[in-house]
Amino acid sequence: MKNNKALLTIFLIVFIDLLGFGIILPLLPFIAKKYLASPLTIGILTATYSFFQFIFTPILGRLSDRYGRKKILIISQLGSMIGYLILAFANNLPLIFLSRVIDGVTGGNISIAQAYIADVTTKENRAKGMGLIGAAFGLGFIFGPAIGGVLSKISYSAPAFLAAFVSLLTIFTTYFFLKETVDVEKATHSKKTSLNWQNIKKVLVNPSLNLLILAFFLVNLSFSSFQGIFPLYSEKKFGFGPTENGWIFTYIGILVVIIQIRLMPFLVSKFKEKKVMKAGLFLLSLGLFLLPLSKNIFLLGLFLTLLPFGNGLFNPTIQALASEEVGKLEYGEVLGIMQAFGSVGRILGPIIAGEFFSFSVNLPFYFSFTVVFVLFLVACKKI
Repeated sequence: MKNNKALLTIFLIVFIDLLGFGIILPLLPFIAKKYLASPLTIGILTATYSFFQFIFTPILGRLSDRYGRKKILIISQLGSMIGYLILAFANNLPLIFLSRVIDGVTGGNISIAQAYIADVTTKENRAKGMGLIGAAFGLGFIFGPAIGGVLSKISYSAPAFLAAFVSLLTIFTTYFFLKETVDVEKATHSKKTSLNWQNIKKVLVNPSLNLLILAFFLVNLSFSSFQGIFPLYSEKKFGFGPTENGWIFTYIGILVVIIQIRLMPFLVSKFKEKKVMKAGLFLLSLGLFLLPLSKNIFLLGLFLTLLPFGNGLFNPTIQALASEEVGKLEYGEVLGIMQAFGSVGRILGPIIAGEFFSFSVNLPFYFSFTVVFVLFLVACKKI
């Protein structure tokens, strides 16, 4: 019961956090265009958050190992609130960039939430706990963009103010309801939690971990390739606009929530994490292969369904597997490094997909299929 309460608390914190992020994300290009930003500048603005998140996610994870999950989580949430407030008051491009830099630096708190899950779960139910994080992500991205879209009719500042208020809620929720899981006195005197690049290098050369981190990077690269290029693909092939694509991504988000809350825990209890993770890779590769073969909207919907199934089974299980390879005092760092490489994948994926799309509308999907299917074959032999 105690663990269930802790899991529910961290679920609510991540959901509220991602709700704020989801409110802002779709509006950024329009806010930047207001100040005459070029498409290239908007692309750089979008990548700025992921770039700084890549650098600071492992650092935040390691700091949470050393000084406690709760304290570092509150600091990161405070940074997000400041970033949203700067965006709300921004009247030029440099201030908009500053808001994204600050939010990127402190936005790597997902690794802290995952480390907290690892703290309060056993190996047997850890994948289920990680699935709650994925479900919170899905819910945040279902409701956030819709709320942001409605508020943008008032002004572009209104969604940013709401996102700042939402971040304030997460600070209060964390402070009053989240119990610390790290023995801070013990951790601060442990060499294992010292913050240095030698520790990060040790993780990257660990044969039990580097393949899992590489797999996480490649799946994020492939899935973000699909996400980044799909609106252009659906417009070219089916004449879909922003409204239709919005409904499609809402549908995918709902599926992710259902899969990670209901289906994935059931499958893990029957087949264990490694088999479920490999099944996720296979379903994801199958969906990417079939998607370009869609001849009508019915087939498009059917093939699209395979993608959240594959991604929803893969993500929580690989994070659970990574946490099982290290001790409790290293959860934050290892999961932070994994999330950092996921950020790199999300930066590179849309860029690669955009380049391939200029040659053929189907090429980005076949590229992503090849990456994921080869990874599936390697996982069957090595993991």
